Amino acid sequence: MATARPWMLLLAAAALASTTGCVTQGKYNSLTASYQVVRSQNTDLHEENKRLSERISQLDATRSEIAERLVETREVAAELVETYDELVGELQVEVSAGQIEIQQLIDGIHLNVSEELLFESGSADLHARGREVLARVAQQIRDETAIIAVEGHTDNVAISSRLKARYSTNWELAGARAAVVVRALSESGVDPTLLRAISRGPFAPIAPNDSAQGRAKNRRTEIILRPVPREG
Repeated sequence: MATARPWMLLLAAAALASTTGCVTQGKYNSLTASYQVVRSQNTDLHEENKRLSERISQLDATRSEIAERLVETREVAAELVETYDELVGELQVEVSAGQIEIQQLIDGIHLNVSEELLFESGSADLHARGREVLARVAQQIRDETAIIAVEGHTDNVAISSRLKARYSTNWELAGARAAVVVRALSESGVDPTLLRAISRGPFAPIAPNDSAQGRAKNRRTEIILRPVPREG
């Protein structure tokens, strides 16, 4: 047997009261008002349930989209494993000399290139040797679907008075170096829409700046590949 809803009981009580005269008019009015309140609350609950159902549908669609993009990203990351092996083979001389470090990340590849391989101290002009190395790097990464961030880093030694007219601070020097590397990679066939030039200045050291060796490690350019899902 179906259970009567509260508003139905109130309505029945109000109707009974009006026909039998068992309650006062005030009581009848009170029951009628209570019925209106319950009916309004029922309408509000219905609308809230409708909104929640729509929200659940939206969340399900978003979850499905995220899962699909995660699968695509993992597929591209798996392809980067092969690229890592190719980079290590191509740059083994520079790696053995300590001029380049190559690290395979969970979701990409990280190259740490020393200043001495690419630039003169305090300059953003590429060595011929550095340009040749970047061309070889580009050959290995130009077919990848990956964001390629080039980060310029310096030590904490202030820019000399001789260079201040061109680079006011280490921010400008690091940014100029990152931009030069981006341009070299682009000229060697890397999709420019995937390239990013970033200045980190002296604020992300990997060694103490209290020795010549530490400062040399901090003067570097990092090339970081992180996969993006393919469209379509």
